[in-house]
Amino acid sequence: MKPHGPDRRRRWALLAAALWVVGLFALSSLPLGGGALDFWWRFPHDDKVVHAGLYAVLGALLRLGSGRAAVAVAGGGLVGVVDEWLVQARVPGRHPDPLDLLADVAGAALGALAVGAVARRRRGRALE
Repeated sequence: MKPHGPDRRRRWALLAAALWVVGLFALSSLPLGGGALDFWWRFPHDDKVVHAGLYAVLGALLRLGSGRAAVAVAGGGLVGVVDEWLVQARVPGRHPDPLDLLADVAGAALGALAVGAVARRRRGRALE
C-alpha cells in the first residue's frame, strides 16, 4: 500500500534532507583557497552565516520529515559533527571548527523553529 498525505510528504522531506546532507558533504570536500567557495561579499565570520543558512534548510527538512524539532536539531548537530571532524578534517586547507558546529546547530534549530511557526500559523488560519 502506498503512503498518502502526511506520510508521503514526510518521506519526501526525509529524502530531500538526505540529498541535502550529500550536498553539504560534497561542498565540505572542496579545498579552500582556490576560489571555489569565495563569495562576492566578505565580512568577519561570514562563514558562520553560511553554515547557519545551509543547516537551517537541513533543520527545516528534518522537522518536516520527523515532525519534531528535537529530532531536527539533533540530526543537524550530528551531521555537523560528521562534517567538521570526518569530512573537513581530511581536506587540504580545511580544519574542524567548533564555532562552525555551533553555527550548524543554531541554523538547524532556526530551520526547525521556522517550520513550527509556519505550521502553527496555518493551524490558526484553519480555525478562523
